[in-house]
Amino acid sequence: MKKFLTLLIIVLITPVSSHAFPMMQAGSQQFLFSFDYKDDDWNLEFMYGNFVTDELLLGAMFAASDNARTKWSLGLTMEHHFHLGTMTYPYLAAIVLYEDYDTNDHVRFGPAAGLNHFLTDYLSIDLKARYLFSSNRRQEENLELIGGLRVLF
Repeated sequence: MKKFLTLLIIVLITPVSSHAFPMMQAGSQQFLFSFDYKDDDWNLEFMYGNFVTDELLLGAMFAASDNARTKWSLGLTMEHHFHLGTMTYPYLAAIVLYEDYDTNDHVRFGPAAGLNHFLTDYLSIDLKARYLFSSNRRQEENLELIGGLRVLF
């Protein structure tokens, strides 16, 4: 864990070219790939989004997981990005997911907060934390930490 945090700090403080300017503007599109692996459980997530303003992103998500039973998810997200004048953009999000397990299905919804740190104008590292509530009382609710890569085009 210490190696990961050290690498993360180095990436975040590494100066970038003074000509770099992330392509986060109205009309830009993005593709996000996220992967999470913990205790022999894996989660693979894809998101396509479109910036409707310079700060507001609307997106559609697809996820597949294997944690003792296979599930897939479809959902929508809305993210508000904050421009701070650096290559790091914090954001707040709202997420709604429809999940289908082998035995049942339900809806999960909730907030998320994250950081996009741009390595180039079009590529960023995405780190986010989200807490999703469930419409099914038997489904556990927990804090999820997810990392990924975003590509803007």
